Order: sequence, then structure tokens, then C-alpha cells
Amino acid sequence: MRRYAAALAVALLAAGLAACGAPPGISTAVRLATEARTSAQIAEDNRILVAFNRAVAGESGALFRDVSTDVYVARVMLTGAVKEPRMKARAEEIARAVPGVAQVINELQVTDQGGIGATANDLVIEQKLGVKYAADSAVDGANFRGRAVNGAVYLFGRAYSQAERDKAIALARETDGVRRVVNHVRVQPRGQ
Repeated sequence: MRRYAAALAVALLAAGLAACGAPPGISTAVRLATEARTSAQIAEDNRILVAFNRAVAGESGALFRDVSTDVYVARVMLTGAVKEPRMKARAEEIARAVPGVAQVINELQVTDQGGIGATANDLVIEQKLGVKYAADSAVDGANFRGRAVNGAVYLFGRAYSQAERDKAIALARETDGVRRVVNHVRVQPRGQ
């Protein structure tokens, strides 16, 4: 029970930091501290994330603003909404060029939809999902990422079993405001 209370506290702290406009790196660092990855994997994933963000920021302020990036065991997932197909392709090219990247999952939406209202709704979805994962004993929420873009939730990370992955997907589908769920969670039993 103590583990779940701690996970809930971390999720709420991260949500609060994100809601207060804290830099994404701070809320990410808080979440990473509770994960099952090794410290070497976390360090490598952080290196990949920083390298990608530097490259994107150096190329385009709009691309840096519009692309969210998650890295989990050298797998990179790109989410967000961009205005043009060439921006989606360019973000993927940049990610693939970062040394150490094993896989790029490009879920960037090419759309004019979005704006402040959609972004606020998506943040609410992400925070609700984070709280659900932290509160449900069938899901080790620290190993999951749920990114919402225009009501679509992209799941990413690691499940210890098919049952855990199925539960994480079900919790996402049951979250108010979610229109669809796209699963990129890998099943990897403990110790592997």
C-alpha cells in the first residue's frame, strides 16, 4: 500500500508541476525516480531526450513547441500536432539521427485542430490517466506514458504482463474525453 501511496503522491506532484508551468524536465525527473528501469537506462534515455530536444530547438521553434517526446529504453515516441507533413517527417528524421535510438514511433498528428482549449483538455486527460494508473494495483503506472493529443491517447512504456497492458489500455479507454487509444506498450516480464 505504501508503494501506491508514494506513486500517487509522485503523480500528483508531477501533475501539479506541469499545471503550474514547471519545465517538462522537472516533472519528468520526478516520474523517472519511481520507475523500474535501471539507472543506466534512465541516464541513456535522458541523454537521448536532451539530444533530440537540442536538435529540434536548434532547427525550429515551432517544431520544438509542437512536438512532445517520450523515451523509454531507447524507444522514442513523438506526439503532438503539427501543421504540415514535412514537419512530421523532419521530427522523425531528427529523432532517428540521435545516437542510441533503437526505434522511433511517430504519432504526430498533421492537423489544424488544437489550440489552447484542446491542449487544456488533453492535459486533463493525461492527469486523470496518471492518477488512475497510480491508484490501480494492477498497473505499475510508473512504467507507462499516456500522451493525449486532440482526444487520442498514445500509450507507451512497459508492462510486466499482458494482463497489466490490457488493464492500462482499459483504464485509458474509460477516461472521460478519450476518443481513441493507440497502444505502443511492450510486455516484458520482470527480470528480463
